[in-house]
Amino acid sequence: MKKIIYFSLMIVILVTGCEKDPANPYKDIKPPGIDTTALYKPDPKSFEGLHAYIFKPTCANSGCHDGTFEPDFRTISSSYNTLVYQPIIKNDPQNAYQYRVKPGSINESVLYNRLTEDIDGQSGIMPLVLEPSSDWPSKKLEYIANIKAWIENGAKDIFGNSPSLSNKVPQMQGVLGKTSIWVDRNDSGQGALRVKDTDNSLEFYFAFSDDKTPSNQLSNAKIKFSKNPDDFKNASSFPLQLLGTPMVNIGYYGNQVDYYHKFTINPKDYAKLGETVYFRVYVTDGDGVETEIPTNDGAYYIKNYFSFNIILG
Repeated sequence: MKKIIYFSLMIVILVTGCEKDPANPYKDIKPPGIDTTALYKPDPKSFEGLHAYIFKPTCANSGCHDGTFEPDFRTISSSYNTLVYQPIIKNDPQNAYQYRVKPGSINESVLYNRLTEDIDGQSGIMPLVLEPSSDWPSKKLEYIANIKAWIENGAKDIFGNSPSLSNKVPQMQGVLGKTSIWVDRNDSGQGALRVKDTDNSLEFYFAFSDDKTPSNQLSNAKIKFSKNPDDFKNASSFPLQLLGTPMVNIGYYGNQVDYYHKFTINPKDYAKLGETVYFRVYVTDGDGVETEIPTNDGAYYIKNYFSFNIILG
């Protein structure tokens, strides 16, 4: 069983595609990124919560885990992908640890133990250096308990997917919506796609990545819609269109990514004015295991990001 991912969630509204598009009124808006917590207060025991409250403010300071060496705590994506099932640098005298984080086991996760003991008698207890504004001293026990809970709960990513040691599941790199222009979003670019009641067509673009299978070779790509963010059980599925030439645009992490998958609907067939419709995508990699994005265990704001609502035009 496998499931994984993770990331800074970006507003995807700059036009850099292969096709010529109409003038984009949102081209000057800057992507704020998923790390913004002013609008969303993530569960402190989820990975997005650990990154927002611990890893980024406490561990990604200059000269520490700021990309200088791993684990890299600058973004959600770099944090997750340099922690879970990743080999360690410093071990204890017994060489008892194999991974920085082993899902389900705090005793085999060196991350947890480096926060509670000096494992080799000379490396110290993390964090070694704190910013003057850090709340680690006052919340140390709470933060360590939250890291413990996340590991014991399977070290899930922000989509609610569980990791696999042998093969990573496909990851979502970006989601775009387009009517006659690229669609903006609620909540300063972090919420639902805002579709006008005068729009008769809404195009979804999806960018995937996988550790072994090229994104344009992923199979059984499909989409489902529901007005309940946690109930897709009886929802009909529709195949995504595979583009021969990708539409290139900004992804979650601010880099240019290839959007190979597309789906088009009349939004008024799915929602009335003021209503919100949620969607999920499914894709299968070369190992034949289907990945759902997001899952019921995913963060609420991720589910909200995978949605659109009808506004007055």
